[in-house]
This record gives sequence, C-alpha cells and structure tokens, in this order.
Amino acid sequence: MRPGYIALIFWVLAAAAVYGIVSSLRTGVTRGETRSFRIDEEPIGFTMVILGKVFMIGLAIAETLYALGLAGDPLAAISAYIPLHRWVS
Repeated sequence: MRPGYIALIFWVLAAAAVYGIVSSLRTGVTRGETRSFRIDEEPIGFTMVILGKVFMIGLAIAETLYALGLAGDPLAAISAYIPLHRWVS
C-alpha cells in the first residue's frame, strides 16, 4: 500500500484520538479497552489512556513525514524492536 494511503488511515485514527482526548478532558472520564478511568479516582490510568491516544497522533505525524519523504518508515523502525518477528519465519 502506498505510504500516502497509510498516512491517511493514521490521520483518521488520530482524529478519533483527538476527539477522545477532548471529550475525556471535558468529562474527566476516559475509556480504555476494558474499563473506564475517572481522573479523580484513578489519575494514573486516566493519564495512560490519554498518552496512548497521544502516541497515535505522533504515529500519524511520523507516517505523514514518511509519506512526504522527510523521514524513514516508523512502522519498520518499531517492528525492529519487537522480538517476535525474529522467531517467525
């Protein structure tokens, strides 16, 4: 798949992440995969979910830079640090 299309998909996910961050900061409640976190009851869990969404925004920026030819492939760089790909053949 062309890098521009991959960047577009990541920007759609980043837009959803921005919407999630804004609504979480307004309500004080964010939702993870299996449960929700309130900022006044579990601030660490709340912060971790927000940071996961910020990571998605950063990945969208990195993919856009790759699509424009200004940086290397971030997905290839991330997969180099995952040990599972060395065992699968």
